[in-house]
Amino acid sequence: MKRMMTRVSTGLVAATLCLAPLGLAQARQTAPAQPYYTLDTKIADIFADPNARTVFGEFFRKRGEAAGQPEASPEEQANVAQVIKNFTPRQLATFPQANLDEEGLKTLAEALAKVPAPTATPPAAATAAN
Repeated sequence: MKRMMTRVSTGLVAATLCLAPLGLAQARQTAPAQPYYTLDTKIADIFADPNARTVFGEFFRKRGEAAGQPEASPEEQANVAQVIKNFTPRQLATFPQANLDEEGLKTLAEALAKVPAPTATPPAAATAAN
C-alpha cells in the first residue's frame, strides 16, 4: 500500500511538472501587456525615443498653456531637459514647479502607455544610411 501511495504521489508530481508549463503559457497569453514607458521611466530614456519625447513634450505644453504659462524658448527647453533628464516623471512630480498633481500623473501615464516600444534600426538600414 505504501509503495502504491508513493507511485501515485510521484505520478501526481510528474503530471504537475509536465502540465505547469502549459498553465504558464496560458497565463502569459492572457496577461495584459505592460507599457514600455511608465511614470518610473527615466526622462532621458523618454527623450531618446522621438515618439515618447513628442508625447511628453505635448503633455507639458498643454499643461503649461492651461496654467497660463508662456511657451519656453528652445534654449530654455534644452536647459530644462538637461536638469530633469535623470528624474522619472514620478520623481519630477515632487517639485511644485513641475505642475504635476495626481490627476496629471495619471494622464501622463496613460499617454506614455500608448507609446509603443522603440524598434531597433536594422544593421543593414543603418549601414545604407551612412
